[in-house]
Amino acid sequence: MVTIRQKLVPTSQALKMTNGKNNAKKYLVVHETDNTSVGADADAHARLQINGNSREASWHWQVDDQEAVQSFEHFWECWATGTYVGNSQGIQVEICVNSDGNYLKAVENAASLIAKIIKDEKITVQNIVQHNHFSGKNCPRNIRAGKVSWTQFMDMVKKAGDVQIPPVETRKYRILTGTYSTLKAAESAAQVMKKSFGWLVYIEKDDPYYRIKTGTFTGINAAKNAEIKIKNAKLAQVTYIKDA
Repeated sequence: MVTIRQKLVPTSQALKMTNGKNNAKKYLVVHETDNTSVGADADAHARLQINGNSREASWHWQVDDQEAVQSFEHFWECWATGTYVGNSQGIQVEICVNSDGNYLKAVENAASLIAKIIKDEKITVQNIVQHNHFSGKNCPRNIRAGKVSWTQFMDMVKKAGDVQIPPVETRKYRILTGTYSTLKAAESAAQVMKKSFGWLVYIEKDDPYYRIKTGTFTGINAAKNAEIKIKNAKLAQVTYIKDA
């Protein structure tokens, strides 16, 4: 097992480097630092973040051939994928490629770390993805070039964690909002859910108020992500997940 330690960015600074604390933690996103400079190891990248990154970028973990260092708790939405979905739903792991390090060992350590994270956070193996999955960027560059193939890397993760692929979720859920004092307020929120989120929604009378009921979501994680989306958009202060 890889050596793990924390070098957490303070909350006051984290608020300037992330989109806040509502990470849905649906994906584990694999990156490479692309920094081959001597000494550009996990500690150096952790210090870069804690000292204030000059770029508008942030990530949860950095891993080299010696250790894995955590910069952000997993609930933070770090700026790493170049997309809203990737940032708001992903735990970001950077593999160091410094020229004075052992890249293959860093990859092994990353696989060990990822096996632990997906177990702790209950992330499915299918949701371990490359940075490229979200933005099309050629990252992780060396893995994509075949220095260690993606299949080999995934085999390392499964071996490190003895990971079992869970059954596919089929149970369906709906989101029910708290009440709106007027029909106009309910309609306004419903329009955002329809037009921006692409959801089916229904307005129900709850004398003398109104509620919004969504269409169905398959699986509890999808329902929880929808609930987070509603609250992040400030469409409802209170929401409930109900069996469909």
